[in-house]
Amino acid sequence: MSYVEQEDVLQIFEDMARHLFKEVRGVDLPEKLQQMTWHDAMRLYGSDKPDLRFGMTFVELMDVMKKGKFSVFDDAAYIGGICVPGCADYSRKQLDELTNFVKRPQVGAKGLVYVKFNTDGTVKSSVDKFYDQADLLELKQAMGANDGDLVLILSGDNANKTRIQLCSLRLEMGERLGLRDKDKFECLWIVDFPLFEWSDEEQRLMATHHPFTMPNPDDIPLLDEHPERVRAVAYDFVCNGIEVGGGSLRIHDGQLQEKMFEILGFTPEKAMAQFGFLINAFKYGAPPHAGLAFGLDRFVSIMAGLDSIRDCIAFPKNNSGRDVMLDAPSEIAQEQLDELYLNVDNDRLRALKG
Repeated sequence: MSYVEQEDVLQIFEDMARHLFKEVRGVDLPEKLQQMTWHDAMRLYGSDKPDLRFGMTFVELMDVMKKGKFSVFDDAAYIGGICVPGCADYSRKQLDELTNFVKRPQVGAKGLVYVKFNTDGTVKSSVDKFYDQADLLELKQAMGANDGDLVLILSGDNANKTRIQLCSLRLEMGERLGLRDKDKFECLWIVDFPLFEWSDEEQRLMATHHPFTMPNPDDIPLLDEHPERVRAVAYDFVCNGIEVGGGSLRIHDGQLQEKMFEILGFTPEKAMAQFGFLINAFKYGAPPHAGLAFGLDRFVSIMAGLDSIRDCIAFPKNNSGRDVMLDAPSEIAQEQLDELYLNVDNDRLRALKG
C-alpha cells in the first residue's frame, strides 16, 4: 500500500466519526478534517493530541529573549510563550498560583515568567530588572499581543520537555477561562509521527508505535544513515485534546521488516526467535494492510461530556487499581500459583484492598 493510500484509510474512519457525531450529538463535522503533522503539533501545542477548541499557540522566543541579560534564558535550549487574551489584570496571587502550578511534580517546570501588557499601554513583568521597555515591546510584537493581554513564558534545557510543560500551562489557562467547552468538538488527524524515538534508559532507538509500522516510502533511503529522521505512516484521530483512536499502515515486505529489527538492535537470531512466525509468513507474500482502532469508551465519554473515562468503562478500576465490581484483585488458589511457578505476597494484597 502506498503512502498516498493512507488517505483512503482516514476517509473511512472520518465518515464513521461524522455519522456518529451527527446521529448522537447533532453536530456536523467539517467535510474534510484537518491534518497536522506530529512536528507541528509539538511545536505549536506541545502535545500530539492538541486541543483546538481555543488558541494560545506557542511562540518560540529564543531570538527575542536571549540577549545576554538574563541567565535563565541565556542558558536555555528552548524558550516559549503563550499569549492569554484579556488577562493583563491578573493579580499577583493569581500569578503565584500559576507559578506553583507549573512547579508541581506533575508539570516539572522550575518557574514562570510573566509579562502584563496593560490596557493603559504600560508593561509590567517579573523580569523588569533584566529587560527594558524596548525589549518587552519587541516581545509584544513577537507574541502578537495586544494591550490587555498576558504573556506567560517557560524555558528549559530540553525543548520537547519544556513544550510539554507549556502545554500543561496552556490547558490550565483554557480551563480557567472556560474555553474547553464540552459542547464544542474540534477533531483532527495527527500524521507523520517519527518512526523511532530515542530511549535514554536503554540508550538506543525504540519504535515509536511498534516495529511493524510502515516507514514513509519517501524516507526509506534514510534508514541506513539517519533513521531518527524517518517518518511513520501512522495516524491518530484526536478530538478535544483526547486521542480517540490510532493506527498505521503495516510493513508487508520481509526485507524491510528485517531492516527494522536491525535498527532496533535485534540480531537475526533474536528476531527469528521472537518474530519467526512473521518473518516466515512474509516468504509467502503478504498483502498491503492497514487499520485503525478506536477507543469506544473514550468516544462515549466525549459524546456524553463526561469528566472521567471511568464513568463509561464496563469494569473501571479505582485509583488503587482495584475493580470494585469484581472485588479484584483477589487471592489466587495455591494450586494455580504452583502451576505457574508464582509466589504472591497475600499480606501486601490485603493491604492494597484496604
